[in-house]
Amino acid sequence: MSSAQGQLAPSTAVEPPPYRMQRLQHPRQALLRYVAGTRALLALSAGLTLLPAAPNRLSALLLLGYSVGAALLLALSLRGLPLAGWRVWLWLDAMVLLLASLVLTQQLMALTALTVLPVVAMALLWGLESAVLMALSCAAGLWLFTGAGHGEPLTLAVPCVLLALAPAVALLDRPGGALRQRQRLLEAFSQQADPRHGLEQQMRVLLGLLGEHFTLARAMLDMPGPEPRVFCWEPPARLTVLEGAALQRWRAQRESLPADLGFISGTEPAVWTRALHPASGVPAPAPQGETNRVLLGAGAQALWLPLRSYGRTQGQLCLVRHEPPFTASDLRGLHALMRELLPLLERTDLLEQLQHETAARERERIGRDLHDSAVQPYLGLKYGLEALARVAGADNPISPQIAQLVQMTNEELQTLRDTVRGLRRGHDPYAPNGTLAALQRQAQRFEALYGLKVEVTLPEHAPPLHGSLAKALLHLFNEALTNVRRHTRATTVAVRFDVQADELCMRLRNDRPATALPAPFTPRSLSERAREFGGQVTVTHPPGCTEVAITLPLTGNTP
Repeated sequence: MSSAQGQLAPSTAVEPPPYRMQRLQHPRQALLRYVAGTRALLALSAGLTLLPAAPNRLSALLLLGYSVGAALLLALSLRGLPLAGWRVWLWLDAMVLLLASLVLTQQLMALTALTVLPVVAMALLWGLESAVLMALSCAAGLWLFTGAGHGEPLTLAVPCVLLALAPAVALLDRPGGALRQRQRLLEAFSQQADPRHGLEQQMRVLLGLLGEHFTLARAMLDMPGPEPRVFCWEPPARLTVLEGAALQRWRAQRESLPADLGFISGTEPAVWTRALHPASGVPAPAPQGETNRVLLGAGAQALWLPLRSYGRTQGQLCLVRHEPPFTASDLRGLHALMRELLPLLERTDLLEQLQHETAARERERIGRDLHDSAVQPYLGLKYGLEALARVAGADNPISPQIAQLVQMTNEELQTLRDTVRGLRRGHDPYAPNGTLAALQRQAQRFEALYGLKVEVTLPEHAPPLHGSLAKALLHLFNEALTNVRRHTRATTVAVRFDVQADELCMRLRNDRPATALPAPFTPRSLSERAREFGGQVTVTHPPGCTEVAITLPLTGNTP
């Protein structure tokens, strides 16, 4: 998808916390394993029954080669390697069976009938067109073989009839298979997506399931609602929200697509685009002009589906993968799936917006209360310290310490005023970009008040921290530093952060005399607070220091 980098590149917005998604078994992988198992069973039975009666060395080598190949393909399928999904193996199956019919003339009827198995597998895995092509090729091969004098035409009547009926398996299986796949996706989504965790978590689950089901290279979903957003998913589980220039490009592309049509495009065997009605899959007039340029710019094999809500098209779903091309049945199945899921997503989005508005109003009320209560005592403290400084005089030995306290009081008062001002405007005091910066300010206060040097090293790619998790991290940080000051003789504390896929670990390491034996202890208050958020606290004693590691999960990090 090289061309998509310029057209559909996601923004560099801060990535939401990863969500640990349960794996959904891919139906195509299950079919591949079933076909590989059937092939191996066929090779085993053929080897046991036909190999002892092989009339010549060629037939024996053919049966042995087929058995070894079937075993290798079974191993590749069980390991889930892409090589096992190549359609060329089914063509080789059919060719080997036809060659075996030519060599083993005594088993002609059984072997030619077995050529139906690759045709049925082709119908299930690659669709009706590929199965019809293989059935015609096998029938032509059988007919030519019969014309060569190695059999009677009537003996091939049953295999030819079976070959003609085999592609019907694809037609019969399509409605039931599509329904089973949709039900599987809906069940997995309902089990893994919790609306209490917000719209982004639901998008991560939905697009992750679609990505695994269709083996996607990228998925983009334009979500309508009170706060329209465009989500971009990339494997293995990276979700971003488009912003800036990338968002403008996406909006321009969306406006060039008809609002009531879906599209599929591909590069096999040549570059092509098709317009379809989403509900029925019936072809529409071929896309032209700017529409065609946008479709081709998506790269590889792409599918575009308009999202309709309350009788209007409000969003767009775009899926891109490397192979195979999307089909009309894929578009029709996605339309049915999104018709059921879109109301759930819209309700989650609306609930999230209502929560944000309610929280903003509550912050305004708290800001007014703080202005009338908490700010006034700080003002009194400031005036009292300034009066004490005047009484002490400039020549008093404690005047520098009093001046430092006055400065710190002024800074805290200004911080409190800024917080109150932000609350009265509805802003979150624990904004995603401000929590880790607040840790550094708190470290500076500890150093100024108690002489405890605190060195905070922030991660290069820090996750956004929201709400209760941000407050918990600040409380744990303050309490850990207080424990170091009260219960140790440490002079320095180094704070490091380890960010994993679904957790954040804050490590505080204070110095300890090399000759002092560490006393075993468990910080009970820290452990209790960490457990409230599903985390844990561990204490270790490396040489010359003591380390407290506080681990918190990021899965509950919601606004």
